[in-house]
Amino acid sequence: MPVNPYFNQTSYTQEQNLVDTLLQESIQIHGQNFYYIKKTKVDEDTIFNEDTLSRYEDATLIEMYIEDAEGFGGEGDFLSKFGLEVRDQLNVLVSKTRWEEEHPTYLTPKEGDLLYWPLVDKIFEIQFIEDEVNFYQLGKTYAYRLQTETFEYSHEDFDTGITEIDDVEAERQYSVDLTMGTGTGEFQVGEIVYQGASFETAVASGAVLSWNNGTKVLRLNNLTGSFNQNTNTIGVTSGANYLLGATQQYVYVEDKTVDNNEFRADGDEVVDFSVTNPFSEGY
Repeated sequence: MPVNPYFNQTSYTQEQNLVDTLLQESIQIHGQNFYYIKKTKVDEDTIFNEDTLSRYEDATLIEMYIEDAEGFGGEGDFLSKFGLEVRDQLNVLVSKTRWEEEHPTYLTPKEGDLLYWPLVDKIFEIQFIEDEVNFYQLGKTYAYRLQTETFEYSHEDFDTGITEIDDVEAERQYSVDLTMGTGTGEFQVGEIVYQGASFETAVASGAVLSWNNGTKVLRLNNLTGSFNQNTNTIGVTSGANYLLGATQQYVYVEDKTVDNNEFRADGDEVVDFSVTNPFSEGY
């Protein structure tokens, strides 16, 4: 026997709008503010279907409801054979109507985009999007469920204009310290420096992380090309101009969750890496 034709349970617009409005209000009352960060593919490998280089430039503030009331889901923090791993997961709901208001040209959330939660200062990567929430209540769905996991930085470029988000690049990307010789001016944090006849024809460039006038040490990241000694290094914004001295040292930020240093120290006690070929029989 079919359903009663005198009760409209699937297409009554006024009731659908009421549920939608109540959902939006509930999220705004009980939810949290998140920044939704769009991913831009810079260098896509079409053979392996992966991004060799990605950029995050657009961050939009929008409210979301956290479904995990008792804490992060997933495997959490655990010790593996590779050291401490953090695999916190977070499920959040975002209103479809509010999404369309904030992203009129970006039709739906997408896997690979990021969420930044200011309250805990953490970035999460979207792993899966469930678009059938709530399950056709009154014949319609009203929200997206975003299943996310703790973001693992891998040399992506962050330029959202929000310091708390962009700091992930400065904190985790490798950099180089250049010791300058004679010159004039003051390099500015964030500006681009280069070597070459002009910036357009530069043979090497990088972004300034810090500049110490006393020690003449310039720290750069986002490096392209190779900086040469006894060559002018010029700031695009400041106009500072110094000869690069004889010292340059690559700096790698230590990750507290890995055991590389411990493995290297233990390995040095077993194998003498100071010789040309420590694994040969006759060394």
